[in-house]
Amino acid sequence: MPNAWHAVGCTGLVHNAEPPSILATPEPALNPVAVSSLVLQIANILAPGMLLAIVGLIWQRRGPRFPVEFITTLVLNVCMPALLFRTLATSEVPIASLGRMALATLVMHVLFTAVAILMLRLADKDWRLCIAHVVGNTGNLGLPVCFLAFGDEGLAYAMTFFAVQCVLLFSIGDAIFAGSASVSRALRSPILHAVWLGVVVRYYAWSMPEIVLQTTMLLGQVVIPLMLITLGVSLAGMRAAQLPSSILWSGIRTLTAAMIGYAITVLMGLEGVARGVLILQTVAPVAVFNYLLALRHGRDSSEVSGLILVTHLSAIVYLPVVLAVLL
Repeated sequence: MPNAWHAVGCTGLVHNAEPPSILATPEPALNPVAVSSLVLQIANILAPGMLLAIVGLIWQRRGPRFPVEFITTLVLNVCMPALLFRTLATSEVPIASLGRMALATLVMHVLFTAVAILMLRLADKDWRLCIAHVVGNTGNLGLPVCFLAFGDEGLAYAMTFFAVQCVLLFSIGDAIFAGSASVSRALRSPILHAVWLGVVVRYYAWSMPEIVLQTTMLLGQVVIPLMLITLGVSLAGMRAAQLPSSILWSGIRTLTAAMIGYAITVLMGLEGVARGVLILQTVAPVAVFNYLLALRHGRDSSEVSGLILVTHLSAIVYLPVVLAVLL
């Protein structure tokens, strides 16, 4: 991977990357050898996460009691805000030039949420789990995949998608998981404040003290490992009878995401790299964030963990197919 790519721990989030150019010439279409290489790259991106989930699975079966509530509180109130603040504050994405992608991302989330609610209601399932169907792993999977496929220009668009999704997930998404909208709860959310503070710092190009950057980096590095180990703990309680349902709904979710992503690119007139990034980010496998929010608000976390597991395993197959179509 090029030296411009710097990851924070296992997150795959970008820091100190070279300034992406949204006017750069699109990458040439991938040949079969390049597609095969991309399959391997995707597998390598997914493998560490799967291994960490296995750690949680083994821990739950053979180790001492895993403090799920403590870990969830720590990640959502301390470590995740630190990660998002540093990511947004130090990003080189040219904010003003990527407004169209931000708008397309917003429209996609609104449309996908409406469709997911309709599908879940028709199936007599908890409609509040619609967020788990909509919010994909656009950070530690989506960003590197878009970078590998489309270079710096793709990375700029992917970062924009990711930032908008974070704001929506930890404000409106959190309210839907909770089953009620609460302005006071939203205003108390450290994640929401971390997002807008990070955007402000980036917009005005303020220089942050090194101690702040180093502290937020250290806190941010533990987010993905803790989330994935906690996911593995949840999978330990998953019954075999749930697997067919998880496979079915994962397939429905992925196909729906692909159709909606394509429809939004047509509606918004997105072409080239912007079109490819929006579709890729929309079909990204279900994000682990959803599991923590479902756990926090007492939703069916086992169903969410099943979606996460199946969509991530199947992504090794379907993401290269999507890339082959796009490129």
